[in-house]
Amino acid sequence: MRRALRAEDGSAVVEFPLVAVLILIIALAVIQAAVILHTRNTLIDASVQGAHHASLVGNDLQDGEERTRQLIDQNLGGDLDVEVSAVQGEDGIIDVRVSAAFPLVGLYGPRGTLQVDGRAIAEETW
Repeated sequence: MRRALRAEDGSAVVEFPLVAVLILIIALAVIQAAVILHTRNTLIDASVQGAHHASLVGNDLQDGEERTRQLIDQNLGGDLDVEVSAVQGEDGIIDVRVSAAFPLVGLYGPRGTLQVDGRAIAEETW
């Protein structure tokens, strides 16, 4: 009788759901981190490209903002809530700042804000 109580028969049935839940949580966390990093890198690239576009001779800050929005819509879709602003400092450096609100958990969770900058030197200051 005692031996039957200590047997491990059927323990895999209980063990699998417990381990599967932990593996699923880790996998979802890795996927969420990948989505956030992809969004961050895409926003940085768009802000840098917008700053470079604004720095060209004949273009102004609005052209850089427009180019940044265009790249974000093209690469991430129009669903992302984005604010783009461009400022030119006295030293001729153009700074394009992008603020984006996106869900922190899953696709519909609480929202967080990510703010990135892209800089370029205006060609007219050379």
